[in-house]
Amino acid sequence: MIDTLKQFPQLKDIPEAQLTWLDDHLEIEEIPKGGFLFEKGSAIDNLMLIFEGDFELYFLQNKNRKSFGRLQKHDISGLLPYSRAKNAGGFARATQPSRVGKLNRALLRELTGQFYELTEVLVHEMNNRIRNITQLEVQNEKLIALGKLSAGLAHELNNPAAAMVRSASLLQQHLMGLPEDFKKVIKIKADDVAIDKVNEFMYGKLEEKPSELSMLEKNELEDDLYDWFADCSLVDKYDLVPLLVDYNFTTENLLYVKSLLREEDFNPVLKWIVQNMTTHKTVTDIKEASSRIGTLVQSVKTYSYMDQSLDFQLVDIHIGLQSTLNVLNHKLTKVGHEVTMDFDANMPKILGLPGELNQIWTNLIDNAIDALPQEGGQLQVKTKASENFVYIYIQDNGHGISEEYQTRIFEPFFTTKEIGKGTGLGLDMAQKIVKQHNGQIKVRSKPGETVFEVCLPIGDKTEENT
Repeated sequence: MIDTLKQFPQLKDIPEAQLTWLDDHLEIEEIPKGGFLFEKGSAIDNLMLIFEGDFELYFLQNKNRKSFGRLQKHDISGLLPYSRAKNAGGFARATQPSRVGKLNRALLRELTGQFYELTEVLVHEMNNRIRNITQLEVQNEKLIALGKLSAGLAHELNNPAAAMVRSASLLQQHLMGLPEDFKKVIKIKADDVAIDKVNEFMYGKLEEKPSELSMLEKNELEDDLYDWFADCSLVDKYDLVPLLVDYNFTTENLLYVKSLLREEDFNPVLKWIVQNMTTHKTVTDIKEASSRIGTLVQSVKTYSYMDQSLDFQLVDIHIGLQSTLNVLNHKLTKVGHEVTMDFDANMPKILGLPGELNQIWTNLIDNAIDALPQEGGQLQVKTKASENFVYIYIQDNGHGISEEYQTRIFEPFFTTKEIGKGTGLGLDMAQKIVKQHNGQIKVRSKPGETVFEVCLPIGDKTEENT
């Protein structure tokens, strides 16, 4: 099999004596189509050389298969020198009949102790594997972050967009009913003084700030209006009551308008007033929904810093924290979590990379939200400035982080979340960004209270960056 081993690009320059040793100790295994090279949880005890075949690499997420790569002819996999991997994290299933050479863990120590060139090749192979996995996981982390951003944005945009559609539809129906009422309005006989007073009254109502009536107060006002209308011979009088309550009309308001007009003119004038107010309210709702969409778009624009330089610049930490909370707002409001912001009014701007800093806030706040209890969740975002540093605290009242994990949470690929819900790179990336800014990140945790503290210097970055 020496010639067969030499067909591996990685082994073509290996001395023949070393290939002979490898040939003597390899165990050949035939794997049929549909068979497994390894399964999740199986021990990683063999160096594996793929002589023939093809394997799909995948893991199961919510009973669905998620593919993440392949092993093909002339690939080297499994146990490699100095690897600390113990158990497989996924599956390798043969898509065609395959033939694999295996070298047991017990012989790997002899290989690394005697054969430098072969060891060098295998270590290089391990480095390539680490680099490829890291790139894949970083890409997955970015996709997860993008997914969270797009899901949050879609959710937040849906409400004002639906409100705009609903209000526009109501406005369209409302305007279709105006022509018939217009006939009655143009038949009104009133002098200019009365018309001016009616207009003045109506526009005064439009400018009033709506009072916050309790349900009991609204019911009492409705009863008063129904009682007042009961003595009137007005057409559609009861249909007007709910609308009049929305604008806090009292019986005194009705008596005032009625005193300015002839008896037969009061009903069409009152309906005209309500129609104008309904139009005003509907247009106001559309305006507020449009403004909400504009605010969301601005939050995303601020969050991503899509139109600004990627170099170090003066950054307002509060703007980044607020835009991040806006982007993640859907995860907070849908279950009624309480959010408290305690921002230091004297917080100075710092020199930093705004987009990178927002990644820190996203990872920390998103993790905090995921840790919150289903009921009574409390998230606090706090800032504090000292003479030379700014401090950012992200605190939650979730289940906490066990002491044994607190020393590992910043390790790459370490995660306590289920497969598919976390890559284990979020806090690693956050720590790297903090260090890039010459800062520190710490955590203290116990059940019911977890606090991440980020400390960043106020002074200039290193000279080469400024």
